[in-house]
Order: sequence, then C-alpha cells, then structure tokens
Amino acid sequence: MLPTRRADLEEFAASVKKAVPRDLDDLYVERVNEVRWRLRGTLAASQHTLTREGAAVRRGGRLSSADGLDGAVIASLLEVPRRGLADLDAPELPSAPTLDEVVAALGVADVDLRWRGVWSAVVRDGAVAEGGKPALLEIVHPDGLRQLTVWPPAPDLEVLPPASEAAAPRPGRTTVLFAPAAAAVLLHELFGHPLEADSLLRGASPWAGKFGQRVTPLALDLDDDPGAALPGAYVADDEGSPAGVRALLRAGELVGAIADRSAAPALGAAPGNARRATCHAPPRPRLSNLVVTAGGAEPPRAEARLEVTSAYSGTVEPRSGTLLLSVRSAWHLRGGERKGPAGAFTLSASVGAAAAGLVAAGGLARASAAPGWCGKNGETLPTGAVAPWLLVAGLEVR
Repeated sequence: MLPTRRADLEEFAASVKKAVPRDLDDLYVERVNEVRWRLRGTLAASQHTLTREGAAVRRGGRLSSADGLDGAVIASLLEVPRRGLADLDAPELPSAPTLDEVVAALGVADVDLRWRGVWSAVVRDGAVAEGGKPALLEIVHPDGLRQLTVWPPAPDLEVLPPASEAAAPRPGRTTVLFAPAAAAVLLHELFGHPLEADSLLRGASPWAGKFGQRVTPLALDLDDDPGAALPGAYVADDEGSPAGVRALLRAGELVGAIADRSAAPALGAAPGNARRATCHAPPRPRLSNLVVTAGGAEPPRAEARLEVTSAYSGTVEPRSGTLLLSVRSAWHLRGGERKGPAGAFTLSASVGAAAAGLVAAGGLARASAAPGWCGKNGETLPTGAVAPWLLVAGLEVR
C-alpha cells in the first residue's frame, strides 16, 4: 500500500510542476487530527475530536492558503485549471489511542489531554518530501503547566507532580541547580530562540556577531536535532529540506545557527529548520529539539541554594536582553540537602550573565516533556529537549 501511495504522491508532484512550470516556490499540504479529553479522576468528563486539512502556495514571495485538500482548492491556489492536476492521495492519519491506553501509560488524573496526529508534505521542483512528524500527546495540569511528549511516550517519561503551594524564596542573587525538565526550558531560551536565523540577521539576538567566540565557561555541546524521538521531530522541514543535526555549541563556543532556505547563505549554515505553525503561516527558521551532551556526575549540590524542578515558561525581553524564567516548583538547599519546598517565583539575568554563570552540567540527561509548545510572534510549534542537570550562578530571584 505504501509504495502505491508514494507513487501517487510523486505523480501529483509531477503534475504540479507541469501545470506551474515557473515562479512556484513550493506547495505545502497538511492533515491534522486531534482528540481532547477533560479528566475528572481518570474518567472523561468530556471528549472532542477535530480534523482539519489545508494547503498553502508560495509564489513570487507571496503566500496564499486555504482550508481543504480537494483538487479545486489546490488548483485555485496554484491558479491553474483543475483538469491539469493529478489527485492528491493524502494518507490516513494514525488512529488516536483510547483514553484507557493514555491513562495506563502515564498514570494521570484530573488533567486535560490532547492527542494530535499530523501528516504534511512539500511539493517543490516536481519532487515531494513528506514531513514525517510524530503523533503527540499534551498533558495540561490544573495549574496551567503544559507537558508534551511523542505518542507512544518513552517508558521513563516524567509526568510532573502538582506545583508546591509553599512561599516563594526571598529576592536576591543566588546559585541554582536545575533538574533536567527545568534545564530544558533555560537552554531553550538561552541558546535556542537566540540562534534562530531571523533573530540573528536583524540583530535582535544577543549572540549576533559572536560566532566563533566562547560564550560560556562550561564546555557545553548543544545540537538542534529534528531526528531525535522528541516532539519537535520531522524527516523533512516545511520547505522540503531534509532534516539534519545542527551543531550550535561546541565546548561552549558558538558554532552554528538554525536556518531556513532564505537565511542559510547569509549565515553560512545549512537549511532544514523551516517550520510552519499552520498551513496559513509562512515557514520560518525555528528550533526543533535541543540536545545537550554532558558527561560526568551531577553538579555539586552543595554549591546551590535552590533546586528548580520545573518551570512554566521562559522568555528573553528583546529590548533589555533579560532572561526571565517562570519557576513552577523548587526546593531550598542547605549543604546539598533539601530543606523544604519553594513556591512559584521568577529567575532573571541578562542572557550574557546567565551564559557566563553556567558552572557545571552532568548527571543523567533525560528527554523532557518541557518546554513543549514553543511560541514566537504568535505562532506555536512543538519542541523537545534532552538536558542534564545544570548548575548556574548569578541568577536573581524576583
């Protein structure tokens, strides 16, 4: 069945090239299926299913898009007669799991759940590249924390416990030990977004003009890897470029950027990181899965005053270059021992200071269901991370 469908996709791509011989940048098509559950205990209080599909054409620098994948819709977007196009044989999406399967795999209760299956493809120059994106499961906790994992999830996936209701720590400068789930959010904001090509080229990134420089004393290796079995995975990006590992840091030195086709030449980078939030949004250079390589033991706990176990979100203020991390749960540490929980608070530092404050990394690196959905300029995409424990000095508790 699969070879026949692939042949049909190639026939469709060839017909697009024949019908539009010039000026077509690409045709993007997608199908999305979602199932949502609201749980009370482990039982569904409600269930909703949504299926949508659409297409987008880029031609002469202009994006046109529409809902639907039938021949009339695609012909209209391409501005060609319908009779000149072969039928698009879009595949069936994978079947959603049952609620019982989800609850048994994750052990969750009193949360909202969303399963999402996606198929996408790009037609360019008479060829077709399928996206190869994984099915995803989102867990929304009562306090608003969103965790995101591929489905089926890894056996060791950590579903975070409820947030602490303890008081926040006192304001002031401190040294913080980040557990992998929180370290993933920190690195996402510190090196992920700022190394996206659009930010670099317009000078909005703190790392603009600093390639080849060592920006952290920690000999950290960091890659963007869309091939990792994480929520940001894909086989081909949303311009049809093949996925590949992009080295961003080597031994603490900036060595690479996250680029699409238009930005890659200016940065001397490889394309392959163009992503679309929906078929109605243009492809932009966006990170996929950040993977940290750090061997050795867990950083010395005795040097930290706080252990952050989870974070709601992070951001970098564009004007000031200040990193803000919204902490969900943490522990007070004394002599490396936990002395009581800490409630929600904010950590801040300039991006440069936070990078310079990276003291140590190590311990068991693990795939994280954070930061999950990643928003930028109103467009949201799934991302993943593999992060170790991190020790960071010079952060401010707000």
